[in-house]
Amino acid sequence: MGLTVVIYLPAIATVVLITRTAKPDLFDLTPIASRSDQYFVLAWPELERARLALRTGPISSGAMIRALGYLMDGRRTVRNGDFVRAFILVPNVAHSAHPDHWFGDQMIAVQLDTGNAVRFAEQSLVWVWGTLRMLPGNPDGHEPLYVLEHARTELANKTDIQKYFK
Repeated sequence: MGLTVVIYLPAIATVVLITRTAKPDLFDLTPIASRSDQYFVLAWPELERARLALRTGPISSGAMIRALGYLMDGRRTVRNGDFVRAFILVPNVAHSAHPDHWFGDQMIAVQLDTGNAVRFAEQSLVWVWGTLRMLPGNPDGHEPLYVLEHARTELANKTDIQKYFK
């Protein structure tokens, strides 16, 4: 009995820690409504280029979109608390059981409107609004294939997930 506890206790503690600190994966969520004001609400799978995304759906290059995601610094080194005008938006964040594995068609480079900046807090859940532009590149690569221009942002919370997605 004692040996069993010694073997399984660390594994159970690890699982509990991961589930308590894990942030919801937004990739497979479907918006309850396709629009919010004049913006299309982004469903992340619509950006996948393997599925010929941005060719048949309402979200296309030049579309005004609203996207929920996690704020990341990309390849730059930004400290939490710094003000930034650009960041990367992703549908999920890493933890020990789910390492970073974003692909070009699963990242959006956000460029905030002139005069706007946001206090950087990596992995914060945020809403962004702006004009989507498609970039050339490799969908399996490590550079974002989308830019959200003239954007604005605000912090979101987990209740927004249930309010806007199913």
